[in-house]
Amino acid sequence: MTDKQLDPDLPHWFHSSYVRVAALTVLGLIVSAPFVVHGSDSGLLAMFNAPLMWIDRDADARQEFNAFIDLFGSHDMIVVSWQGCVIDDERLDQAADAVREIQTQRESAGKPQLFNNIFSGNTLIDSLTSMPIDLPRQAAIDRINGILVGEDDQTSGLVVELTEHGAFKRRETIPLIQNAVSDAIDIPIDDLIMTGPAIDGMAIDDESSRSIQQYSIPSILISLVLCWVCLRSVWLTIPIIAVGAWAQGFMLASVYYGGETMNAILIVLPALVFVLAVSVGIHLANYFLEEVDLGSGAKAPSRAIAKATGPCILAALTTAIGLASLCISDVEPIRQFGFLGAVGVIVCVVLLFLMLPGFMVIWLHVSEKRGNTDSLNAAPANHSPQKDDQRSVGHPLFAFVANFISRYSVIIRVSCIAAMIAFGFGLTRLRTTIDVVSLLSEDNRVVQDFHWVENNICPLVPIEVVIHFDHDSNVNPIDRLRIVAAIENQMSQIDVLQGTMSAVTFVPSFPRLTGLGSTIRKTVFLRQIEQSRDELIDSHFLAETETGESWRISARVKGQAEFDYGQFLDSLQSKVDFVLSNAEDAGYEGISSSSTGMLVLVYRIQKMLLKDLFYSFLTALALVAVVMMIALRNIPAGLIAMMPNIFPTLVMFGAMGWFEIAIDIGTVMTASVALGIAVDGTFHFLKWFIQSIKNGASKESAIKIAYERCGGALIQTTVICACGLMIYSFSGFLPVRHFSWILLMMLVTALFGDLVLLPALLAGKLGDLLERTGESLATLTAPLPDPDSPQSTTNQHSEPN
Repeated sequence: MTDKQLDPDLPHWFHSSYVRVAALTVLGLIVSAPFVVHGSDSGLLAMFNAPLMWIDRDADARQEFNAFIDLFGSHDMIVVSWQGCVIDDERLDQAADAVREIQTQRESAGKPQLFNNIFSGNTLIDSLTSMPIDLPRQAAIDRINGILVGEDDQTSGLVVELTEHGAFKRRETIPLIQNAVSDAIDIPIDDLIMTGPAIDGMAIDDESSRSIQQYSIPSILISLVLCWVCLRSVWLTIPIIAVGAWAQGFMLASVYYGGETMNAILIVLPALVFVLAVSVGIHLANYFLEEVDLGSGAKAPSRAIAKATGPCILAALTTAIGLASLCISDVEPIRQFGFLGAVGVIVCVVLLFLMLPGFMVIWLHVSEKRGNTDSLNAAPANHSPQKDDQRSVGHPLFAFVANFISRYSVIIRVSCIAAMIAFGFGLTRLRTTIDVVSLLSEDNRVVQDFHWVENNICPLVPIEVVIHFDHDSNVNPIDRLRIVAAIENQMSQIDVLQGTMSAVTFVPSFPRLTGLGSTIRKTVFLRQIEQSRDELIDSHFLAETETGESWRISARVKGQAEFDYGQFLDSLQSKVDFVLSNAEDAGYEGISSSSTGMLVLVYRIQKMLLKDLFYSFLTALALVAVVMMIALRNIPAGLIAMMPNIFPTLVMFGAMGWFEIAIDIGTVMTASVALGIAVDGTFHFLKWFIQSIKNGASKESAIKIAYERCGGALIQTTVICACGLMIYSFSGFLPVRHFSWILLMMLVTALFGDLVLLPALLAGKLGDLLERTGESLATLTAPLPDPDSPQSTTNQHSEPN
């Protein structure tokens, strides 16, 4: 159907193919909206955070942890206590019995078991002070001090070890424990103190979901108001914000429909995609408004799209490259973040190019209909687009700043390069953290309970050492226990390690095996070990397999303690190796060891995060540099033009290194993201500089024109996106809070790089190179054929009243 065959009663502007495409795009967004809403809501409800799931199944750390679970069945533990809970508190037994009753009922109903082991300070003391161990009470308390009894030798609690199924079904498991204990001891649930990896994980799930649910709509509204203030047009603001809002839901829905599980890393993705959508939209709208000011009339949409296509596509491509570089990560959620982010950027750009031109045509029609035709008319037939491109349309302040930068360009270049070098050295001091205390705010009840238990009962971060004795090992049962005891003793000498428990905890003290009566004492001790064997297996400190025996040493480290995990693990391994080496020297064979636990997983993930930050940024930098060199058709110019894009990352992450601010999962992706955002402004600035040079302007004039043409758009983009992100700084989920602050500061430093460092470079060697290059980005902005040629219209920048 041609335009002439369309309904003649329709307004002439509806005949525009731009409007028809925009109408179909809007219809598509409306039709898909219910599916997007359902997918995003379902994805948030299915939120599940567990460091174990962040590591590839084939990774050594995960295989070792899975092997540990297969041997001992222990996965996570939950510590339950309350104010005034001591080892002689009868309510401890009542609470333990209530939880065991849940286990019994589930077993009768044929349901999977949620709990692996249940014990309290009271039950441990009873076990240690009765036969066959028969320790004095104080000796028994000393054995479990720092394990389930506080430094006051009184404060205690209940430990519930979860099975793998119980840990995975924590939203079912935790309320069952809460209700059972609360009913048994007649204490309100809110007065119970509960902590442990499962509790922490569920709190992270809730806080991260709440961040999106509470702050996404205010963020959109803030951006909408600021966008309207900057563009002064509802017709331009609505499509930009609509695409950004739809893209937020699309990102969440993609996780759900893709069969993946939402996690704390992906939770910042919607906010990022919204920022990128607004950034592209603002630039497109400003190209159009500029054409309006130049008197392009009905040609304004087509001329704006023609000029914007090259730099916008290049900016989108480089941003997608920056995000896609995260796909090399060893941490699964970061790979997902990179892939989905790259897809989201491309989708947003496509939608904006489909929608905005149609709304531009409608804007022109509304302006004409309301009589806003007295300031600018369609460009006369003899007007020159090249001359239009040289006309001043920006604020006079831009010309002043451009002249200032051109005059003092050498000082600016030297100062910025010196700052980059100084901050760059700070990168060597970067450290990461994913501790629970670093993910939730201090006023969160879970963090408060975590601190209370660590301060009053025991450390909570587990480290597990397993000693393996082969089936044909020549080590007898007593010496096996002595080796375990020696390793446990060596471990206790590590300062940050404050509590250990092993099979040695649950057997009598070692007898003197020399002198008169040693044979009898040895025989009695062997019998006691054999009597305790079933109890050791049931308490999951001894495991028998076809290949031999495995003896577990469970230790705890304070989650609040600040120390080098790598140094700690190296020290731990050296202590274990020292004992095993002595055993080998004594002629014992068939002994090996392994270590795992949450602390090991956290350390491995932290190492991965730093490696990902480094390699993904280098990958993105290399690929973006190639795109820049191709776009500028000059290798040295492309390399120099990358300096403003590296500037934000070096300054921000270098500062974090110097000030010893740890990187968490919310900030590790921002380096590659900032690179893409900075390149966005760089391409737009270079486009105008090169176009002006091509049209015969000097370097100084070209800088001034570039400043006037895109300086306002760059500032508008930064202000709108920064203010839209600010609302997330109130989030109780710290990675989202940190992501918003870091990205906000990245936006500001990227703006500095594009509006200060880049012009200073263009006033020097970079400008000389581009003067000799001639074409390049300018060839991407040749006017496109006008698909409609509607009637000439005129307008003003403000929305018609």
